[in-house]
Amino acid sequence: MKIILAEDQPLILSSLKILLSEEEGIEVTATASNGIDALARISEHQPDIAVLDIYMPQMDGIETAKKVMDDFPHIPVVLLTTFDNPDSIRKAIEIGVAGFLLKDIEPSVFINALKAVAGGLIVYHSGIKPYLNTNLPAPGSCPPDNDYCLTKKDLTIISYIVQGMSNKEISYLENSSEGTIKNRVSTILSKMSLQARTQIAVTALKEGLV
Repeated sequence: MKIILAEDQPLILSSLKILLSEEEGIEVTATASNGIDALARISEHQPDIAVLDIYMPQMDGIETAKKVMDDFPHIPVVLLTTFDNPDSIRKAIEIGVAGFLLKDIEPSVFINALKAVAGGLIVYHSGIKPYLNTNLPAPGSCPPDNDYCLTKKDLTIISYIVQGMSNKEISYLENSSEGTIKNRVSTILSKMSLQARTQIAVTALKEGLV
């Protein structure tokens, strides 16, 4: 499993790199200290996972994650932060990152979380559980014509669902893993407050989303 680490604090970055490098089957292919650097390293090395600190200079982790997910949808993003910040949590869930972890977790849990993400799962720190079953988008945070805060990528996935395509078929068209598409569909369901995949198609057609 190849990982790109982006963290602006040298001590934390060095500690994370040592921790992961000592784990069999994990390789830290490159590191970065800001979002712009991280995007360049991700583009160059095409890792299995991108691990980004939320608070970085030049381009923060949220914005960097958005760009990674748009440009490299096959690469899952895990966000790291020291603080349990409601706005950051809300934004992270809205854009559909594969992982959101607080830095106070045990090293072994951190490693297991990354392995789970590599296996196609979504892993969020237990501290953000209260936000997972709520109407996540903050009032006024969406464009007037986008009540669900859907991204361009979300709308693309929705259009495939409306056509009756399976996750496997969508993953082939999007050059992504089936697990990544499954994660995206789960995020869309959360944003639209729906329970089933078929409801996405029905709602999309009824409300003219695609």
